[in-house]
Amino acid sequence: MDYDVFICYRHDGLNEKDRNVSTAKLIKRELERQFAGCRVFLDQHQCSDWRFQDVILPAIRSCRNFVVMLTDGSLGRCKDEEDWVRREILEAFISPCKVILISADGEMKELPRDMPRELAALEGVEITEIGVKRKSFELEMALLIRRLVVGDNESGGSPKGKVLHIETDYDCLVKSFGRDLIHATVGGKNSIVLPEGRHKMKFVADGYESVIEDKVIDTDELRPHDFIEVKLNDRVTKYTDENDMEFEVEGVKFKMVRVEGGRFEMGATAEQVDDAWDVEKPFHWVELDGYRIGETVVTQELWKAVMGEEPVANGGWTDDRGRGADFPAYRVSYDDIVNGFLPELKKRLKEGTGNDYDFRLPTEAEWEYAARGGHKKGTRFKFSGSDNIDDVAWYDKNSGDKTHSVKEGKAANELGLYGMSGNVWEWCQDWYGRDYYSKSQNPNPKGPDEGTDRVLRGGSWFSLARRCRVSDRSRSAPDFRCSNFGFRLVLCS
Repeated sequence: MDYDVFICYRHDGLNEKDRNVSTAKLIKRELERQFAGCRVFLDQHQCSDWRFQDVILPAIRSCRNFVVMLTDGSLGRCKDEEDWVRREILEAFISPCKVILISADGEMKELPRDMPRELAALEGVEITEIGVKRKSFELEMALLIRRLVVGDNESGGSPKGKVLHIETDYDCLVKSFGRDLIHATVGGKNSIVLPEGRHKMKFVADGYESVIEDKVIDTDELRPHDFIEVKLNDRVTKYTDENDMEFEVEGVKFKMVRVEGGRFEMGATAEQVDDAWDVEKPFHWVELDGYRIGETVVTQELWKAVMGEEPVANGGWTDDRGRGADFPAYRVSYDDIVNGFLPELKKRLKEGTGNDYDFRLPTEAEWEYAARGGHKKGTRFKFSGSDNIDDVAWYDKNSGDKTHSVKEGKAANELGLYGMSGNVWEWCQDWYGRDYYSKSQNPNPKGPDEGTDRVLRGGSWFSLARRCRVSDRSRSAPDFRCSNFGFRLVLCS
């Protein structure tokens, strides 16, 4: 449906007594009363990403007039990149609609000075006061309707500036004259409004201080929907094999791959959303320090070199589930790893090198960041390294109901990590929290303080393709052993 008016306002979707809601409803009713056939969109639901994508965005793109209801503090939360009011306004900037600012009862007569720079184009739009509590309310609404229907070029009904769209092969921070403008993401809707004039733009890859792209943009030379394509590619790749470390126990070598710290979107991101479970939501920004993670899961050869024997509980390793030096060490519980393997590995390395190397399991966030390609991520893949699961994973359709060699027949991801989708589920150190994503601490989240189950990630030879996605989450009791459970190491810094 096309709308004549979209009303953008700050509200609490669960609070029926919200004064902003009642004011917005009053304005909607008066618009519909005085403006015959007027179709007004007014949303009162709680925030959810699917609703924003499926309901809000189409309504904005179809509307002729975008009315922003200004109230005290309504723009204050727009500093948050995921804030609905902010996202709605930015979408209106690039849609063919007229932007109108109204202040109910003069509550906000001017825009705040600390308003996000991305919304600076609002400064060119006149604020119209509507006296909701005054007797002149109907007349003032009639004048507003005249602007909606007829237009008023002298009133500054359109933002003064140009919209810049950014396409990038790597997540990056976009800066202008030393100020952060937007965090541009791969495949994201990266749109900012540039006020009139010349702008010195810098593009900085995640996790790096050096500028890898520098452009001067003059808005007079831009058309309303111009794109600037930012190709970063190898210029952001400071990573080399020299950052990796190789260790050896009883002649068995294993490689730890360096992952540069950075910022990424964790959880049910756009490429995951059709298959994502509720426990993967909401997707949220996470910042991580650098770390080193195992190139593969721990192999049977390494387990025996450290522990002296294979685990015999629940049958040990068998031919029918995959046996061999370079096969995953499976049928190991979280408790087996933390209380047995890790302290024994430290002891063996101390004896061999004289150094106190500590290893641990990855946090859930570290695991997902690495699975997504870490600082070398390019296209956002559904699985670790590809959208085609058969390229990178052993799962229920191709595994033959057993594990496989850790590097057998499947491509590594952008970091050179093997098997982060499929083959065996990988234990993480976090307690499992179903709703943890809605209250995750940042940076370097470590999961809930307590729980009953530990996190497992990545899927296995027994899993459906849906369970092998980089954002999928599973769990198990820490003492449970299974023929599709294994683990990957992280070197403590």
